[in-house]
Amino acid sequence: MSDAPVIVARIARPHGIRGGLLLEAETDRAEALFRAGRRLHLIDGDRDAGARAGGALQPRALTLETARLHGRRWLVEVREVADRTAAEGLRGARLAVPREELPDLPDGGYLLHDLIGMSVCEDGVAIGVIREVYDQPGAPLLALDVGGRERLIPFEAELVVELDFEAGEVRMKLPAGLLDI
Repeated sequence: MSDAPVIVARIARPHGIRGGLLLEAETDRAEALFRAGRRLHLIDGDRDAGARAGGALQPRALTLETARLHGRRWLVEVREVADRTAAEGLRGARLAVPREELPDLPDGGYLLHDLIGMSVCEDGVAIGVIREVYDQPGAPLLALDVGGRERLIPFEAELVVELDFEAGEVRMKLPAGLLDI
């Protein structure tokens, strides 16, 4: 398992004129994580804004002042963002927390983040390595590096034969032709 920060949200867009942000939660533990005083690490943001400022945008932390559910998204105000212009530069950025700050998982539980770096195998043959996991409404998608090309496959229970974290393998039975798309 990786000790890299775990992505917990993506900034969907600014909200209002005072720098509010709407977050798409990428965790089912949002209530425990999105609280006043919590620091979320900014993983990426508007790279053009960084270039206009005379250098690359450096990763930084955002401190939540307020957080509440707003429909299906989280509406937050952060100490470091004072207006809509600053908030706009963060559109699409991902927010993470150190793994040790996550709530405990139930026995046998794992994070989708834990799959990154594992090999996907079918019938004992390695297909590719998981480089990213996209948590989509229907089913998460595994972004595999297959011979230098990205292939997306659904991470659905009926396709997974076994998760072997010790061996670093996700054993699957894929529909015929899926990797040819």
